Amino acid sequence: MKRRASAVQMMSRPAARIAAYALALAMHRLVIALSQSCGPLKEVASLKMTVLADGARVSVPLAINGKPVNLLVDTGAGVSSLTRPAATMLDVRSRDNEAMHMVGKDGVAVHRYYVADSFQLGPLTANNIPFMQSADGDEAGVSGTIGPGLMVRYDVEMDFSEQRLTYFSQDHCPGRIVHWPSDAVTQVPISITERARDYPPPLAKAAILDFPSDYVDRAMASRPPFLGTDIRTKVMLDGHLFTANIDTGLDISTINSHAAQEYFDVPLDDRPPEAPKPRPEQPAQASSATESVTVTARRDQHRFHTLTFGGVTVVSPLFVLKPSGVHRVGAADSPDITIGMNVLRRLHLYFAFGERMLYVSAAASAVKTEEK
Repeated sequence: MKRRASAVQMMSRPAARIAAYALALAMHRLVIALSQSCGPLKEVASLKMTVLADGARVSVPLAINGKPVNLLVDTGAGVSSLTRPAATMLDVRSRDNEAMHMVGKDGVAVHRYYVADSFQLGPLTANNIPFMQSADGDEAGVSGTIGPGLMVRYDVEMDFSEQRLTYFSQDHCPGRIVHWPSDAVTQVPISITERARDYPPPLAKAAILDFPSDYVDRAMASRPPFLGTDIRTKVMLDGHLFTANIDTGLDISTINSHAAQEYFDVPLDDRPPEAPKPRPEQPAQASSATESVTVTARRDQHRFHTLTFGGVTVVSPLFVLKPSGVHRVGAADSPDITIGMNVLRRLHLYFAFGERMLYVSAAASAVKTEEK
């Protein structure tokens, strides 16, 4: 019986090898088939970005109701917006509904909104697009903002070195994103978070009823809520892990003043009236980007050592201390920091909204500056 068992075992080994080889071959063919079924990156629109007077934020040209306008690129807007003068010039329809609570920045509920008959971004067109009424664009000299609601159905690349905003189709092979030259590219998960969850009272379900039905269908099909959202990711600030909002509509990054005091012992009440002198710049690494910013307004500030996205580090980032009534340690809502354009413009960003992933590298201009 022992011999027989041994013979069976010896006969099974070649069969096992053949089976393993067949399985490996099948897996190889499956990988090839999957790679062939998904395509390369496909550009669908590309817009030239213009730097605003603050030297940080950017706008892009597009058309609403057939008329050209410039909108601030604002990933922190949640809902895209138009100023009142722009709405009058564009002849868009105005709506006012107390049941509507489009949540803007800092949780402000806005009841008045506009509906554009037509919207065109490069070759991309859409009809009956709602815009929140906002005064944010007046100061910036733009007609409003373009927010995540008009981005999330595509992948969006922000190349601040070339001043180019590019939309790509989400129909591509997962992870095959990087097409720009860079020594180091990192990827960090992002979430599209409904702002209404952070700021009570919660939205009534009836709030969507006044939106055009085709827009509601498209928004619901794309999964992220559209009545006010934040784009968030995890970052390390001077060795502490934070959840951060990514806000291209903000000129200078902010940190909750109570969090700054609690985590970093940054004083709140005895800060000097003048802006603090920046710390000496640290040597830049191949996967690093540095930033500097000129501040005209008198705001309490603090310059940290490092801000890290995965494997890419920004050196000496400047943050404005943002007063907050209550700070809850470890609270998931209302992140303690918001990363603005004084940091983001030193990076090359690719928002793979379909994958819920942000690809980050140092901007080409930052690398060139370091090389000099």
